[in-house]
Amino acid sequence: MKHKRFMALGLATLLSLSVVGCSTPNTTVEDSGSTSASTSGSTAQTVSGEKIFRYSNKADIATIDPNKINCVPDATIGYHVYDGLYRSVQGNLQPAVAESHTVSEDGLVYTFTLRQDAKWSDGEPVTAQDFEYGMKRLCDPAAACSMSYLGVVFKNGAAVTAGEVPVDELGVKAIDDYTLEITLEHPADYFLSMLSMSQFMPVRQDIVEQFGGEFGGGADKQVYNGPFVVTQFGEGRLVMEKNPNYYDADSIKLDGVEVLTVADGTTAVSMFNAGDLDLAEVPSDLAPQYEGQTLSYYDGSNDYAALNHNNEYLANKNFRLALNYAINREEYNLLSHNGLYAENLRYVLPQVRGVEGEYGTEYPLEFFPLQGDMDKAQEYLTVAMEELGVSDPSEISLKLVVSDSDASKKEAEVVVNQWKNNLGIDVQINMVPYATRNAMLVPNSTEFDIIMTGWVPDYSDPYSYLELWYSTSSYNYLNYKSEAYDSYLDASKTTTGKERMDNLFNAEKVLLEDGALVPLQLREVQYMVSDRVENLGAYFIGLNYDYMYTDIVA
Repeated sequence: MKHKRFMALGLATLLSLSVVGCSTPNTTVEDSGSTSASTSGSTAQTVSGEKIFRYSNKADIATIDPNKINCVPDATIGYHVYDGLYRSVQGNLQPAVAESHTVSEDGLVYTFTLRQDAKWSDGEPVTAQDFEYGMKRLCDPAAACSMSYLGVVFKNGAAVTAGEVPVDELGVKAIDDYTLEITLEHPADYFLSMLSMSQFMPVRQDIVEQFGGEFGGGADKQVYNGPFVVTQFGEGRLVMEKNPNYYDADSIKLDGVEVLTVADGTTAVSMFNAGDLDLAEVPSDLAPQYEGQTLSYYDGSNDYAALNHNNEYLANKNFRLALNYAINREEYNLLSHNGLYAENLRYVLPQVRGVEGEYGTEYPLEFFPLQGDMDKAQEYLTVAMEELGVSDPSEISLKLVVSDSDASKKEAEVVVNQWKNNLGIDVQINMVPYATRNAMLVPNSTEFDIIMTGWVPDYSDPYSYLELWYSTSSYNYLNYKSEAYDSYLDASKTTTGKERMDNLFNAEKVLLEDGALVPLQLREVQYMVSDRVENLGAYFIGLNYDYMYTDIVA
């Protein structure tokens, strides 16, 4: 079964994309170094002067405010226009603005020494105060950052994000211009890997105060300290140019990057074939036509149907379990994606790091049956209907929100048909723009009963998935509350090694036993790349593609 094959992939899977060959669909080729890319399907544009890498997204980039980025396409931009203390290059953590750091014996206090040649795009130096301001802004309730829950790793982080103590009491402090001290609430081996995320980037206080609510809303309403700067943003197009003030500018080969909004995957493929894009993702329904011409990689996404526990029906555990057991995930994958994705029978991505190896290898779990269990689904439904006082399942009506792409529509239709055929319930599909759907992902939202979405880990640890559903999490749009779940996560903060991982595994099992959400698939992306592109990388943490060191060749 495909899900078993996925679990066996290496932790730091890279794209090995050689000029002489391509991986076929359902294959990820592993390498341990830099990558290059090509396919035989596009001549693309020849190099004439500037080296510009062009690709597309299905929806507009929502924001370039680093603290407020909350989706992978936006995070991919953030990765290339900002530089944090450390940078993850396909899973390899490298010093960035931080030259070095020390850690106290108790694992709580990190002291970073910053390089003194790092500059903003307007020539101003990048200082420890910029990092302090950015991290405090992330946690400040007044800033309303949807991913402020990430800041609970800091000392007093949970209390600050809840508005219970002043922001100044957050455990982040600039000792001087080039020394930053960060105190954690509890030891966290994964903390350094978090520092590559956009949300932990430096932010200039004077620029925020200058633009106020418009900060990050346009290319000229922000400054940048990464390898590229944004020069155009909006109306379906984002343009980046090489940042001449970047301290490692000599290593950046591209002159610029253009990101176009192309909602329809078939159109993107046509643009690639015409030479208007250097990279195009191939929709799963088209993939068989391009067999032997595509490359593929798992992007880290675990897609699921998120259940709003504030709904009267979805608040019932037995009904939620009925929804889970009524899904034939093998059929879902075949009908939605021609069998090209991997069925997910658990919640946490198996690929993330465990104690010594991969989490999925050390803690194997197939919680829900691949083809579902219709007898068990009916048993749970019968009990749920008695508890809810419902005599006919057709009385149960729910609204399923999904983004307005063809692929998302197909996924929703398959799930809704399975629930109707196997349970007899009525679920109506409501298609909305991608940005609108993302805006609904907040606690206590009344705009959805079920929403099709997913998660890509922020760092390679099960906690990156599990922390979302803390009862007090600012990102808990499931409105899930479980004392047992919270207690296992709490215990993981005071334990290490196998004991810590055992606690995380127990939390995952509680989540599944409660049927808190409906896991569906682990996403494998099929795509084509121009033969003029070299050193394109990808990794399953936090971004789509890494083109920081990409080059365009004739």
